Amino acid sequence: MKKLIILLFIPIVFACGDYQDINNVKIVGRMSDVMWQGKLDGIISTDTIFSKGAYGLGPLENLRGEVLLFEGDTYISGINEVDEFYVKKVKNARSPFFVYVNESDLKESHLSSNVYDLSSLENFLDNRFKKVNSPFVFVLKGNWNNINVHSVDLPIGSKVTSPKEAHEGLKNFTYENIDGYLVGFFSRKHQTIFTHHDTFIHCHFISKDKKIMGHVDGFEIDYQDVLMSVSKEL
Repeated sequence: MKKLIILLFIPIVFACGDYQDINNVKIVGRMSDVMWQGKLDGIISTDTIFSKGAYGLGPLENLRGEVLLFEGDTYISGINEVDEFYVKKVKNARSPFFVYVNESDLKESHLSSNVYDLSSLENFLDNRFKKVNSPFVFVLKGNWNNINVHSVDLPIGSKVTSPKEAHEGLKNFTYENIDGYLVGFFSRKHQTIFTHHDTFIHCHFISKDKKIMGHVDGFEIDYQDVLMSVSKEL
């Protein structure tokens, strides 16, 4: 009887939670479930990720902001009552889908001169790591000529059945000549899971002074002003 119970229980565990662990990159939930099925509740808490070397990103539960796990610390961004952008360092945040690494043994690497915006960064990573078939984290630090970020801000009580509805209330902000860090995850196999359907990367930016943080929609850089770090295993 005990063996039968165990066999029946295993499928239930996997049916209740969508979790992947691929070469140190951990993925919880699916972007498509949030966008199309309205699964907005947080299914992971960042206080369960203890490493000082941890990086991760996703939306805040109920799509009320953005979440960034940066060097083990949790930051959230959102829009206040007077439509102003805010960032807070918090002990814990919950997200309906999240991609992260507990340990990030990174090495510094230089960008190509062909990298000047978000699209060229994706092309560079795709070509530079064309033999890498698993997801990986990368971090860029330096000065951005300009960067455009957003924070989701779904009205309380909203129902979501499409990406258009999921992005209701979203607000964009552009900053110029700003120092900071871009944390990103790359994968060719996880579109609609932790990246949008038309890209291989999902990135959040946080300024050096930690006063600005959000999902990256675009940027312009001089490649010589930005240094990249990737896993030593790549």
